Amino acid sequence: MENFIFLNSLLNYFKSLKFNIIHMKYSLFFCLILFSGIELSAQSLSGSWGFQIDGKEITLYGDKISNHNNGGRSGTLKVAVYATSYPYNGGAINGYNLYEYQLDPLDAGYYYTDISNTGWCTYPPSGSYSLTILLLEYNYSYEIVDYVSLDGYTRF
Repeated sequence: MENFIFLNSLLNYFKSLKFNIIHMKYSLFFCLILFSGIELSAQSLSGSWGFQIDGKEITLYGDKISNHNNGGRSGTLKVAVYATSYPYNGGAINGYNLYEYQLDPLDAGYYYTDISNTGWCTYPPSGSYSLTILLLEYNYSYEIVDYVSLDGYTRF
């Protein structure tokens, strides 16, 4: 009888071990599926950024936009200049879009350098504003992925 109890206990142990291994395999498989679909946005502005307004035209310029992702490519990118009542420090932006222009998506590990583009400036209502250069990426809608808040206030 003791042998039967021992064998039964041993059999239950192996069934439990097999269940745990199968459970771990399915959990790992689920995690891989879950996290493989997530892409972290790793686009950034770096170096010196600024703008120059001449009458109705604005020139937006900067040193570098990089895609730091390990694979894939970014969505369509935009660079924009916004005027806000207070210095921007992340999140949703509430202000006036003075100018924006579109850039093609960037493959992982690639970058744009010596960015410069001129176009028509849309002036905000008269007043003093904090200016911010935004990098936006299209992912079902345009989302802010990086920004440079310029020092001081500009009078319009």
